[in-house]
Amino acid sequence: MDGKNIIPYIDPIFRFCYRRLNNRCDAEDLASEILCHVLEGLKKYEIESLDGWVWRIAHNRYARFIAVGKRNSALISDRELCEVENDYCQIDERSVEEEFEPVFKCLHRLSFEYRNIFVDYYMSEMSVRQLSRKYGLPETTVKWRLNAGREKIRKWIGEEQMEKVYQRINWNTTGCNGNMDSDRYLHTQIARAICRAAYEKPLTVEEISACTGIPAMYIEDELPRLEYGEALRKTGNKYVTNFIILQLADRAGMEDILTPMIKEVADYFEQILWGRDEELEQIGFYRCDTGMERLGYIFIPYFLRKRIQELKNGRLNLPDGDFPPRKDGGYGWFHIQETLDEKEQVTDHATGCYSLHDGANVGIYYYWIKKYFDQRIYHNGGLEWMFRHNILPHSPRGIIPGNILTEDDILRLLEANLIRKSENGYQLNFACFTQKQFREACGLFAMEDGRLDDLLCDSILAIRKTFEKFVPRHLHSQINQWVASFSAEIISYVAEELKQRGKLTKPDPDRPFVDGVFYVEGENIKT
Repeated sequence: MDGKNIIPYIDPIFRFCYRRLNNRCDAEDLASEILCHVLEGLKKYEIESLDGWVWRIAHNRYARFIAVGKRNSALISDRELCEVENDYCQIDERSVEEEFEPVFKCLHRLSFEYRNIFVDYYMSEMSVRQLSRKYGLPETTVKWRLNAGREKIRKWIGEEQMEKVYQRINWNTTGCNGNMDSDRYLHTQIARAICRAAYEKPLTVEEISACTGIPAMYIEDELPRLEYGEALRKTGNKYVTNFIILQLADRAGMEDILTPMIKEVADYFEQILWGRDEELEQIGFYRCDTGMERLGYIFIPYFLRKRIQELKNGRLNLPDGDFPPRKDGGYGWFHIQETLDEKEQVTDHATGCYSLHDGANVGIYYYWIKKYFDQRIYHNGGLEWMFRHNILPHSPRGIIPGNILTEDDILRLLEANLIRKSENGYQLNFACFTQKQFREACGLFAMEDGRLDDLLCDSILAIRKTFEKFVPRHLHSQINQWVASFSAEIISYVAEELKQRGKLTKPDPDRPFVDGVFYVEGENIKT
C-alpha cells in the first residue's frame, strides 16, 4: 500500500478539521499533521482496513491538538514526528468511542426524515442545496430539520440516563375475544417493546426510541405491521397502543375480589347440581351415566358464563359492544397478559371456551381451565380435526364406525383421550347431546337465585372499577369485554373447591382432561 491510496482522503480530512476548528489556517495545519502521520504509518505497518485506520488517526490527532492547545501551531516538530509509532500502537480508541458513541446512539433514535439528512450532511458532506435536490425539499425545510435534529440530540445527550436496560417482555399473546391471530403481530420483542412504550399515551417514533433504546430505523420497520394488525393506532405523527395489557400486579388485585365468594358459589352449585343423577340418566344423552362428578365440568362453566353475561349486559348495562372487524379479515380484541417467565403461560386460573359449529347441525365445545389444558384436545389433530372430518355426526350414540378412522387417527385420538376402546369398537370419550336433550338437562337446574346474582354483580362491578384504575383512558371502551372474561375465572376457583370436597373428579395427570368437552347436535349454544 503506497501514498496514492490516501489521495481520496485529502479533501475529506481537511473538511473534517475545518468543521471542528472553524479556522482555515488551523484546519490546514491539523490536516497536514494527520496526513503526515498516515503516510509515516503506511511505511511501517500492514493496514487491513485503510478507511477505519485513517479516521482513527484523524480523531486521535484532533483530540491531541485540542488537548495541548495547538491552535496556533504551523509546524510539526521532529520530536512529534518521532512519536508516530506510539500514535499507531496506542490509538486511544476508547476515548474516541466514548466521545462519539452518545452522538451515534442519538442519531439512531432520530426518525428517518431527520436521520437520513443528518447522515448525508455530516457523513457524506453534502451541502444543503444538494440535500434539497436529493430529497425534493425546500432548502429552508432541510435547514429546519438539521436544526431540529441538533436540538433533539443535544437534549438526549444531556439526559442523565442514556443507557437502556433491555429486559425480556413476557406476555401471553395468544388470547383474543373473537376470531383473530394476536400472536402474529406481537410475538417479537421489538413489537412488544414498542406497544409497551406507547401504552399510556401517543408517542412519536423518536419518543418510542428514547423510551426503549431501540434505534428508530428498527421501530419504523415494525410499525406498518403493527398498524395493519391494529395493535397500534396512528394519530398524526404519533402512535398509541390499541389493546389492554393485564399486568401481573393488576391481576393479583382482582383475584382478591373473587376469593371471598368462592365457597358461597360452590355451596350454591353443590346444592342445585348434585343429587339429580337419575333424572339425568332418564334424559338418555350419551355419557349421562358418568354422573355430576364429571358432567359438572360442563354445567358449572355453562351456567356461570351464561349468568355473568346476562347480568353484565342486562342488570348492570355493561355490554361488550360489537366485535370490531379487522383489516386482516378477523374480528375481536387482543387479550394480552403479562406472564411470570419466558414460558409465557397464563395463570392456572384462566378459563375459556373453544367452540366449533357450522351454524346449523354441529356444535363442539371445550370448556377449559388452564391448569388442566392440553393442546392435543383441541389442536394437533384433536377436536378441530374431528369437526372438519364430520366424525361426530357419523357416530350415533358415541360409537365411531370402523371405516372412518385410520390406525394413525385412532392412535392420535386415544393419546388425546378423546376416544376410548370398548367392546363395540371405539367410542367418543365425552358427552353428546341432541338439542332437545341439552335443553332438558339444563332445565333440571333452576338458576334463579337472588343471592348468587348479587354476588356476581358485586364482583363484576368491582372488577370493572379496578380495570378503570390501571387502563389508560383511550382504552376504556375495551374494558367491558375484559370484565366478562376475567369474571369467568371464578369457574376455576369453584371447580377447585368442589374437587377438594370430593364432588368433582380429580384429573389424571397422565392423561389429557376432557370432561369439559361436549357435543350438541342441531344447536349452536351461547357459551
